[in-house]
Amino acid sequence: MDEKLENKAPCLLISFVVDNGPSMDGARLSALMDAFRTFAEGEKPVRLEWELLSFDAFAPAVNKSFGSADISPVTAKRFPLLGRAVLTAADRLCARAKALRDGGEQVYRPWMFVLSDGFTVDDMAQAAQRLDAMEKGGELLYLPFKLTPKLVTERLQCLDRNKHIVEISAGQIDGFFAFVQRMIERRGALSPDVGIKFAKTDFEGWAVL
Repeated sequence: MDEKLENKAPCLLISFVVDNGPSMDGARLSALMDAFRTFAEGEKPVRLEWELLSFDAFAPAVNKSFGSADISPVTAKRFPLLGRAVLTAADRLCARAKALRDGGEQVYRPWMFVLSDGFTVDDMAQAAQRLDAMEKGGELLYLPFKLTPKLVTERLQCLDRNKHIVEISAGQIDGFFAFVQRMIERRGALSPDVGIKFAKTDFEGWAVL
């Protein structure tokens, strides 16, 4: 193995899938974008590649791709396709992880955070099956968050049969990103082959289970 690769820290891949359908609150989306910009500019204790995907009735838009520092504003358009967005994010995470491994690099298990109000006009069954298979195969860790108490629960629940759906409390977007930062720090203290789990106490003060 190349000496440079041998000394290179493992890479953590994160995909944020953000709902920008018409049912989403504009002020909440604006706060999310501000927080993403702050997140992008902050120092990370682990080697990190991340991207932001937004979705509505068309193909999911990659607002920030792996290796890019740019974040575009999210603009609500039409009714969302949550299932398609999740599958797109999964495909991109798998492809990036494979490219890194094929290059001889170590990669932590990728993460996917879904932020939505749960409304979608497409079938979630295929996305749920894909995520379940990836988690069981150790390929992915995902966690869905709702951005409103008025959630169409059946949709996100389909993705979340074995976990709690976490509601980000009003005015607590910064709390969510602080949580993400803590998880990254925790991840960086472990070797790539060791898993990491979330606990209920991780959400205290900024979220509702």
